[in-house]
Amino acid sequence: MIGRTLIEVLRMTTPMLDRPVAAQARLRAKNQLTLPEPIVEALEAQLDDVLVFEADPREPGVAHLRLIRREFAGSMTGTYGTTRDVTAFIREEHAAWGE
Repeated sequence: MIGRTLIEVLRMTTPMLDRPVAAQARLRAKNQLTLPEPIVEALEAQLDDVLVFEADPREPGVAHLRLIRREFAGSMTGTYGTTRDVTAFIREEHAAWGE
C-alpha cells in the first residue's frame, strides 16, 4: 500500500518533461524519505530547495509534491505590509470572530 501510494505521490508531468516520471521511495524511521534521483532530476531540485507535500482528505492516500525554489524565499516580503501590519490585521480579524 505505501509503495503504491508513493508512486501516486511522485507521479508528475511538467512542461519540461516529454513523459510522466514515477519512482518509489520507502518511508523510514522518523518519517524520513529519500527523494528518488529521477524525481530530483525531473524537478531540477537543488540543495536547499523546499518541497511542499499537500494532502487533501477528498483524495485519501494521495499527496501532491511541489517544488519551491530557495531563491523565491522572501520574494513577496512587504506585499501585505510589514510583519507588524500583518500581525495587527490578524489580531483584529481574530477579535472580530468573537463578536
